[in-house]
Amino acid sequence: MTLSQTIVDKIIRQQILVDDLSNDELAEFCQIANLAYRSGSSIISDQDYDFIYLAALKERDSNNPLLKTIEPEGHEFSEEKVLLPEIMLSTDKAYSWGEINKWIERLEKSAVEIVLDSQDIQIKATPKLDGFAGFDDGNRLYTRGDGKKGSDISRVFERGLAVYNDSGRGQGAGEIVVKKSYFEQYLSDSFEYPRNFQASLIKEKELDDKAKQAISEKAALFVPFSDLPTWKGDIKKLISQFDSIVERVLQMVDFDVDGVVFEVTNENLKNYMGANRKFHRWQIAFKENKDKAQVKVLSVTPQVGRTGKITPVAELEPTLLSGATIVRATGHHYGLVKEQGFRCRQCD
Repeated sequence: MTLSQTIVDKIIRQQILVDDLSNDELAEFCQIANLAYRSGSSIISDQDYDFIYLAALKERDSNNPLLKTIEPEGHEFSEEKVLLPEIMLSTDKAYSWGEINKWIERLEKSAVEIVLDSQDIQIKATPKLDGFAGFDDGNRLYTRGDGKKGSDISRVFERGLAVYNDSGRGQGAGEIVVKKSYFEQYLSDSFEYPRNFQASLIKEKELDDKAKQAISEKAALFVPFSDLPTWKGDIKKLISQFDSIVERVLQMVDFDVDGVVFEVTNENLKNYMGANRKFHRWQIAFKENKDKAQVKVLSVTPQVGRTGKITPVAELEPTLLSGATIVRATGHHYGLVKEQGFRCRQCD
């Protein structure tokens, strides 16, 4: 690691901006933020990670190894790593309709190659849970680890953790989550993000009373992906009703979700498309940052970055957004700042 803790802190506080980071520095910060998130000690919000830092890395350096490897899950556990019953890959991500459309074009091209009418491509959509990924083979529960090896965390079931809808063990891949409504009412004063609480359920230390209570009230659960509510339809319906489908799927569960997972259900097409080292080509997650808030701009100051580039930085009235208190915002693109009238009225 080349970034010092001082530099990392300045990036978090936006004293060092994305535009001032080299590709290597940006990739390293993404790695640091990702590891912190997956250990339940987030340093930035999931939205900032996806839509600011990871998006910038993807735009600048689409072949960066960080974008080609599986994000580690459960790296902080001391248990010996064991082979998973099945390989657990990550899910490719799209942040716009344009990226989804390109995925659809790849589906249609592959369908032609196996002589499948594109109108016969069937899709299902499920909520993308923002939890702690694991695999339950009926006897043990494993963290995802690096996708091939993970840690045995069966202790969470021994502690009384239930399976979603009381549907039973052994359903394979899923996530440990906490009900959103329960978290907001009983846990938000003690944990900044649901992810932090979810990680506390898994760690080796003794559970505190709040964790025990959440488990006993079945507010904390293991949710197998196969047991999630779904939308199903053909490719034509997905294209024509995309926005409404996304809106509907996002409301299907009372858990923290950060997107919608779309996947092909035609077995012959899935087998043909296969997977790369990181994700299945027949599956994609759509993530859209819809969290918005009206904020009061207290001041706007031009900030000179390390490269000499000037970026307007707004000091904001503290506002809760996406689980974090926002006090500063940057205007990275002058044209957009001008178009949106981004300014401090009392400074005019």
